[in-house]
Amino acid sequence: MRIKLSFFYIIAFLLLLIVMLELHETIHITVGYIICGCWGNRDFNVWALCDTCNNPSLSWLATLAGPVFSFSMMWWGRSLLSAKKAPTKALGFSLIFANIPFGRITEVMKGAGDEMVVAKHFLKPSFTHAQIILIASVIVLFVGLPPIIKAFRVLANKNALLYIAGFLTLPLVFILLYILIAMNSLLHTGFLSFNRIMGTPLLITLHTLLAMVLLWWLRKRLFSLNK
Repeated sequence: MRIKLSFFYIIAFLLLLIVMLELHETIHITVGYIICGCWGNRDFNVWALCDTCNNPSLSWLATLAGPVFSFSMMWWGRSLLSAKKAPTKALGFSLIFANIPFGRITEVMKGAGDEMVVAKHFLKPSFTHAQIILIASVIVLFVGLPPIIKAFRVLANKNALLYIAGFLTLPLVFILLYILIAMNSLLHTGFLSFNRIMGTPLLITLHTLLAMVLLWWLRKRLFSLNK
């Protein structure tokens, strides 16, 4: 597989990234609703169970659901890299990195992230904080590295390692600047924070719908990555 980046592919990839991030959060809050019977508060990247939840001890299930979805998408992408058709390989490559494997891995190594919350729930009574980080990091590396390695191995580009490094890190910069700073700041001003649908502020719902429409419009660009 030899990839060739274009302006419209990058736009399509970022739209896919936005959709994957929102699906990740939607999985969290949906499982939270199933557990509690009510919707909690959320923004673009932080969610919570509702205040009247009757089963808060099961919150780890809602926390775990997000990473399970994201890693499942990465592994689906990994399986698509074995396809014979170039467009299918291109989609697989995009799915792996649109689910930010490097972000998931590094968050755990810093002692944060969904995976650490779940690890602490089960291991805190018996292990120290440092030991929990180590155990969780090994598990996340075991699950998260194979798709990355597969993507590197299928690349025929001369600077394959540079491409992989870019796809691992630059999406995190986009998330930080656009989602965490720009969009969350706008939401926290109160702009379109009302009329919640499934516990989700209207701004997030409209933002996601727009991203999905644009992604559908540019979907062919995702398949054109493979030169």
